[in-house]
Amino acid sequence: MASVLDGVRVLDLSTGIAGPVAGMLLADHGADVVKVEPPGGDPFRGTPGYDTWLRGRRSIELDLRDPADHAVLFDLARDADVVLQSYRPGVAERLGVEPEGLLAHNPRLVVCTISAYGRHAGHAGRPGYDALVAARLGLLHEQRGHMGGPIPSMAGEPPFLEDLEIPERMPPGSPRQGPIFTYTPWPSMSAAFQAVLGISAALYAREHTGQGQHVETSLLQAAMSLTASKWIRAEHHDAKGFRTWTYDSRATKGMFRCSDGRWVQQWVPNPRFALSSADGDELALRGVNTPTADPERITTEPENIVVLAYYHPLMEEAFAKFPSDDWVRVGAQANVPLQPVRTPEEALADDALLAEGAVVDVAHPVHGALRQAGILYTLSKTPGRVQGPVPLPGEHDAEVRAEAARTPPDSADGVPSGQPLPLGPLSGVVVLDLGFAVAGPFGTQLLADLGATVIKVNARRDPFWHATHIAYGANRGKRSVGIDLKHPDGLATLHRLIARADVVHSNMRRGALRRLGIDEASVRAVNPDIIYCHTRGFDKGPRSDSPGNDQTGCSLAGVTFEDGGGHDGGKPFWSLTSLGDTGNGYFSAIGVVQALLHRQRAGVAQSVDTSIINAGLLVASMASVTADGTSLPRPRLDAMQLGLHAGYRLYPTADDGWVCIATITAQEWEAFTATVGHACTARDDADLHAFDEWFKTRTAADAWAALEAAGVPCEIATEQFGYGHDGHGGVHDDPEMLRHEYVVKQQHPKVGRFEHFGKTIHFSATPATIQGPPPVCGQHTREILAEHGFDADEINALFASGAIFENLWVD
Repeated sequence: MASVLDGVRVLDLSTGIAGPVAGMLLADHGADVVKVEPPGGDPFRGTPGYDTWLRGRRSIELDLRDPADHAVLFDLARDADVVLQSYRPGVAERLGVEPEGLLAHNPRLVVCTISAYGRHAGHAGRPGYDALVAARLGLLHEQRGHMGGPIPSMAGEPPFLEDLEIPERMPPGSPRQGPIFTYTPWPSMSAAFQAVLGISAALYAREHTGQGQHVETSLLQAAMSLTASKWIRAEHHDAKGFRTWTYDSRATKGMFRCSDGRWVQQWVPNPRFALSSADGDELALRGVNTPTADPERITTEPENIVVLAYYHPLMEEAFAKFPSDDWVRVGAQANVPLQPVRTPEEALADDALLAEGAVVDVAHPVHGALRQAGILYTLSKTPGRVQGPVPLPGEHDAEVRAEAARTPPDSADGVPSGQPLPLGPLSGVVVLDLGFAVAGPFGTQLLADLGATVIKVNARRDPFWHATHIAYGANRGKRSVGIDLKHPDGLATLHRLIARADVVHSNMRRGALRRLGIDEASVRAVNPDIIYCHTRGFDKGPRSDSPGNDQTGCSLAGVTFEDGGGHDGGKPFWSLTSLGDTGNGYFSAIGVVQALLHRQRAGVAQSVDTSIINAGLLVASMASVTADGTSLPRPRLDAMQLGLHAGYRLYPTADDGWVCIATITAQEWEAFTATVGHACTARDDADLHAFDEWFKTRTAADAWAALEAAGVPCEIATEQFGYGHDGHGGVHDDPEMLRHEYVVKQQHPKVGRFEHFGKTIHFSATPATIQGPPPVCGQHTREILAEHGFDADEINALFASGAIFENLWVD
């Protein structure tokens, strides 16, 4: 079958991580991606991930400083649909490939630029390497979190229960103070998601307007997305239910070592399950057969960190009595979220993931067959496919140059004027959000940010969760209708909404969807033209009915192992900037937009499917395995989570500060060793002591100044970017962040002034609007039903029967 982007031509001028990952996702869904490389090839070739991310492309080498090669690029651009760029500030202009010039040449183009800091002038020109962006923006401190969690920290208040005695091994991360260096390049991975979503939305908008446009995103905007549920400032942040212990730096994230030395992750902690199951000579399920049946299940209120501290050592002792496989078996029997912590290589050997194509074997010109992350979101009628191996630099020069020569000179002329899209590229699209927790709602929040009308269908159980700041990070821009779907009149009410919707989106487990009568078959019987999106936790095989979440999905995919320095003996680590839930949300939003594009073109509706584990597979896609089971070599994070090697890591300084360096080229490494006064050629850890001593005799500011003057890419790892000081001066008070709508200020009926991250993607022709704060459950029930043809008597009767409700809140 055809793939959804068949016929779409992409010119990929990007390098690094975000652009190549975005190009791979476009190629995997049918786009003809032509990688435009400088003579000699992309300088990042050979780095981990490129043997996966460059697959399915064709390659041409062009020297854009040469007039003849520059003309070839513009001949190609005349017949292209997308140009993908990731140049440093000013480089595109010097090369004559700036978005304005390309759009003047072909007004139907979608030109997507990925930069380090976007439009923020205060950071422009700083080096764009992932670790340095994360250090400068405070993400290296955010990995572990702050004592008491982000909400009081953002408000400038002291931590909750600051003097609470915490068991030694309960806090996540390496046993030291300071920022955490993770293996995963979180900002670039998030920016790749944003780029593909922005490109897909702009292509959909072009079907309506006839025009292309400039799409912009950045690692800075990615950082705001990664902290969506954390960097929130609320006027009434003490509202009941708003704060949680979840992101407190002292709080365990459910990692437990078993008797065989392997780790499992059990999240959210279920103490009675663990203790009762281990209470005997054999591990067996005793008394607790669902998570909610656990009377000691630790809920999210901040004071429950005391309960967590009490139970953590007892749970450690229980898990240590039996091997990991037995715990996974008993966890499945109890329907408790519990999964093993695996390496990425173990995830790539998973038969269930191979069976559904989330892991694939792809030919490679050097390494033979490589096993790697596969097709990570699927569309039922236009499925993706890996189109081919990684090309050699310039492998397709002749054929691509011939295509450029054949391009008609007027192929892009005659752009029609189409309909306006006042709220953004998805203006007019109606989405019903049936999701819960984070993964589903985050995906529909992305659709709302693109201009869709998103109706949140809330159940009576929802107010407790929706009161938390975590839910606030995944539900803005929506309106809420309160419906009891277990009530026959409630289901009939939902059916009337479905009849006028474009998209139904859910992350409930399939059994629950069937029981409620909102599975795909039931929904499509009401509206055959619906785009039906379902997101799940794990594979479609043995774990298909298992409860899934970000934490356990990332452990199965190998992310927590890598981010904890597992190869060096480190404890698995779940990062607070994780892209399990939110990556799943991104995949679902991308799939929905592409399904809408296909429906617009072909008149055919279809379904979208993805999972948390698939998002983890993308995040861990630096790993690939040869046919004989050998992993391609790549740097390994150390157990203390300081860095990948001596030239790409954190160093502590004399004033308890931290400096991050990222020496990528030989010249940068030589500049670093010369500045430190310790010449060596290998960037391994043999000379770490000498480098450490240099930093420990200087303040962070002095070390940074010396390295900066020598041309060494470096940043001070700050905590101030997000939080400022004493609740003032962070992202929410930054004039540049406000001017470019990277943050927004809104009014909420319960928490008052609500300050949140803003636009993560900018569109030049169809600018989007952040449509409002998160709703209260059932806040808009009456108006939504009236808009869908219910008269006042019907609405009152539904209220009287209990089929619908409004304005439920935790008081």
